[in-house]
Order: sequence, then C-alpha cells, then structure tokens
Amino acid sequence: MENTANNSNGALLDKALGQLAEDMENRELGAIIWNLATAGFHYLPELSVPGKNGETETIRVTGLRLADGKIFAIKEGLEDADISNFYTPEIDVPPVVVTLTPSMARETLGNPEGKQGYYTGGTTEEWLAIADCYFEALNEA
Repeated sequence: MENTANNSNGALLDKALGQLAEDMENRELGAIIWNLATAGFHYLPELSVPGKNGETETIRVTGLRLADGKIFAIKEGLEDADISNFYTPEIDVPPVVVTLTPSMARETLGNPEGKQGYYTGGTTEEWLAIADCYFEALNEA
C-alpha cells in the first residue's frame, strides 16, 4: 500500500519551496542572509542534514540562496555568506539582514549546487519555520 501521507507532505513541501522561489524571483533576490544573533525570529531556522558516519546533524540556517529556480538553505558559519562581509566595521552599523540581487549572489556566493554549506533537504516543518524567518527578515531589510 502506498503511503499517501508522505506523498502529500512531499507535494506540499515542493509547492511551498516553489512559492518561496517565486517570491524571491519577484523581489529580484538571489540571496537573503540574516544575522541570527540580532534578528529576533519567532522560530529558530534549523535543518536536519546528513552528517558524518551517516548520522543526522542539525544545522542553523542563516539565509536562503536562489539559483536556477531552486532554493538552498545557507548553513550558519559559511564564510562566503558571513554577514560581516557586507559592511565596514567601525564605520557602518552591522546589518540584521542583507539582500543580494541574482547577479550579486552569483558573484559573491557562486553556484550553490553541490557546494558545502548549502542544503535543499529537510522536512516540511523545518522549511515552514525557515520560510517564516524569510518573511520576518524581509521586514527587517
């Protein structure tokens, strides 16, 4: 017997990620990066991803990258996406959120496909929390 609950969850997740990608495209965003220490989100954006030795690891998500219509979660601590790269210390106020156009994201972050620190997996619940953080971050931008 086919498990329709899992299939409907997968379809729901695909639809939600498609809508998130469409929203980023409509806003001409190639990436959005947030500072987890200062953003004050209602939910902590986390993903369960494959870790070492086949174990699952939970990572914190510090932003989203849109490339070729596909959404990637950005792992906290990824050097290229560190928020400190986007302001001048002792001159600028550290931003809570940084948004990059598609061309700026390509130039700064490169192609995320198969690159360490970028993830597409996760559960519907995890991605709903990440989407919530995305919309909260847009209010901060």
